[in-house]
Amino acid sequence: MTSAWRSPIVWAPAALVAAAVLLSFVMWGLNGPAYLVDLVAAYCL
Repeated sequence: MTSAWRSPIVWAPAALVAAAVLLSFVMWGLNGPAYLVDLVAAYCL
């Protein structure tokens, strides 16, 4: 009985971390190239 509630307690934070990592990769994929172009333009101009 005690191990039945441990599984969600362990997997819930792991799922939140995985979701945060996935969201950061999605945001980098959306904004990353524009950020790099702006950075190059700032250094070159």
